[in-house]
Amino acid sequence: MAMSVIYNLNISTQGASYGNISSCSSTSAEYAILLSCIYIGNTLLGLILSVMVLWAIWPEVRRLLGLPFYAVNLLGAAILECLVLPFGVSYLLNIFTVGSLVCHVLGLIPKIVQRTAAVFLVWMFLVRYMAVKQPLKYKTLSSIWVCGSVSFTLWSIVIAISVTEQVLTDTNTGKCFPDFRLATEWAVLDLMLSFIFNFLPLSLLCFLGHFIYRALKNSPSVPKEQRERIRKILYLAAFSFGALFCPMHIVMVYQSILLLLGYSICEVNLKVFLPYQFTFALNSYGVAIAPIFYVFSSSTVNRKLRGLMKDRQKKVNADKDLNK
Repeated sequence: MAMSVIYNLNISTQGASYGNISSCSSTSAEYAILLSCIYIGNTLLGLILSVMVLWAIWPEVRRLLGLPFYAVNLLGAAILECLVLPFGVSYLLNIFTVGSLVCHVLGLIPKIVQRTAAVFLVWMFLVRYMAVKQPLKYKTLSSIWVCGSVSFTLWSIVIAISVTEQVLTDTNTGKCFPDFRLATEWAVLDLMLSFIFNFLPLSLLCFLGHFIYRALKNSPSVPKEQRERIRKILYLAAFSFGALFCPMHIVMVYQSILLLLGYSICEVNLKVFLPYQFTFALNSYGVAIAPIFYVFSSSTVNRKLRGLMKDRQKKVNADKDLNK
C-alpha cells in the first residue's frame, strides 16, 4: 500500500470537483529521493525476509495446512507489493512514464495486497480462536479444500471491491496511483472503505486476541509461559497493524470529513498532503513486518533460519581455510 503515495503532481485540471491540485502542493527532489530510499530499503528487506520465511514455513504448510497455509497468503501479499514498489520508485523519480492501463494496475496492486493482508490477519485470529476453543472445528478449517476455498474467496472479494472502486472513481486526472483521491462525491465511500479495511479489522483483532487469551487461560493443558508468549504475540500483531496502517486511514478520514464540511480541494490538499505522504512512508514498513513477526513468533521458523545462517557461516569459514 505504500505505493499509493507515489503519484504525479503535475495534474491537469479535469473538472471543477478536483481543481488545480498541482498549484496547492509540491514536493522537492530531495524529498522524492528520501521517499525512494525508504521504499527501496523496505522492498529489499521485505523481499529477502519474506522469501526466507516462506522457505522455512513451507514444510509446515505441506504437513499441517491451517494457520501456516494462511500465513503463506500474507507472505505472498508482501512479496507482491515488494515487486511493485520499484516501479513506483521509478515513477516518483521520473525515470519512466507509463500508460493509463499500467497506471491502474500499479495503483491497484498495493491497495489489494494491503486490504488482503488485513482480511487474512483477522481470519487467522479467528482460526486461532477455533483451534483453542473448538479443536475439532479447527481440523475442519485445516483441510486442503477449506484452506484453498477460503483463500480464493478472500482474495476474490478484495480484488472485486478494489477493482469496482477503481472503475467507479476513475476521473482520468493523470495520477498514476490514485489512492490520494480528492473528490467530495467519493468522500463517503472513502470513509466506508477505511472503516471496512482498517478500523473494523483492528477492533476484531483486539477482541479476538482477548478471547483467545481467555480461552488459553482457562485451559489447564497450556503452560503459563506458553500462554504469556501467545498473548504477547497476539497483541503485538494487533499493535503492529494499528501502528503501521491506522495513521494513513486517520488522514483519509480527516480528509473526507473536511470535504464533506465544504472545504475546497486546495484547502484540503494543503492540510493533508504532507501527513498523507508521511503515513504512507510509515505504511511501507508493512512489507517487512510480516516476515519479521514470523521469525520471532514461530520457533520452527526461527530454528530453521538460524540453522541456515550457521550452515552459511560454516561454508564461508571453510572457504577461508581453503584459501589460506
